[in-house]
Amino acid sequence: MTVDQLDAAERCETLLQETLDAVRPAPVWQDAVPRAGARLPSPGREAGVLWYVTRGRDLLTIVSAARRAALVDVVERHWRRCGWTITSLNAGRELPGVAAITRDGYRLALRYGELGEARLTASSPGVAHSDRLSTPWGGERSPTAPVPHVCCPHWSAMF
Repeated sequence: MTVDQLDAAERCETLLQETLDAVRPAPVWQDAVPRAGARLPSPGREAGVLWYVTRGRDLLTIVSAARRAALVDVVERHWRRCGWTITSLNAGRELPGVAAITRDGYRLALRYGELGEARLTASSPGVAHSDRLSTPWGGERSPTAPVPHVCCPHWSAMF
């Protein structure tokens, strides 16, 4: 069976939900703008156009600067338990983040922005094109993550 963009989108959604389920207490989030498209193959490595999808979650919970590395650590540990390869880790920096790749080639990342906004993303490897792929909602959303505004006794704590 060939994986197409719709199957890949469903896999991305599952990866995101499993990651968020590993975070306790659970942060408040919203769907990020879904992306889908094509990219040219790498010379000498792949043949033909490769299609991809990216899905994401914008965290609406305020994660204080003091707790950002802890959230990155929770996500990193979950991904390692799943057997995925950590490809990038910036746990102690001003803008912490972590990225990983699954055994089946999906790439995940948790990144912080300048204003404390955080986005969790999952991107597919190259897959077959799908005419079945649809956007889960109508309307436009900003391609940047929103500024978090939901307080949490744990994640928003200053120490």
